[in-house]
Amino acid sequence: MKKSTFITLLFSSALFLSSFANAHDYKAGDLQIDHPWSKAVPPNSSVAAAFFNVTNHGSENDVLISAKSPIAGKVELHAHIHEDGMMKMREVKNIEIPANDGTALKPGANHIMLFNLTKVPKLGERFPLTLHFKNAGEITIEVAVEKATYQMEMKPEKTKEQHH
Repeated sequence: MKKSTFITLLFSSALFLSSFANAHDYKAGDLQIDHPWSKAVPPNSSVAAAFFNVTNHGSENDVLISAKSPIAGKVELHAHIHEDGMMKMREVKNIEIPANDGTALKPGANHIMLFNLTKVPKLGERFPLTLHFKNAGEITIEVAVEKATYQMEMKPEKTKEQHH
């Protein structure tokens, strides 16, 4: 075999295998969980959030009931709701995963909050998060800590001068 062919094959194999190493998608029953991630937080932070997409390939709705992680004293399911003209974050009892559809847990919408962090995850690290679904049961996923690529729109408060 020519040296150039061997190097090409070696490089192609490395690329192919590295795509699996970087993938972090999971299956639990009829559910597929894609790209779990968390925004990197300051080293003294006591809270973090986790986000991912859940696709339900089944014919029955499923429900995310709870979550837990060894890096947090408390884990809650949250949603942003529009109340009194403002978006507010609230704990919810569960998150619906419709049949033959999916749900995105993302910033500014449904997501998972981790409180009382016992270890603050750093950029590039991963941490375990166990999800409990009504039908699919329990699955532990690895959440990748990434640099935030989103920015929530914040409206500035009016100053006294703007009230005239």
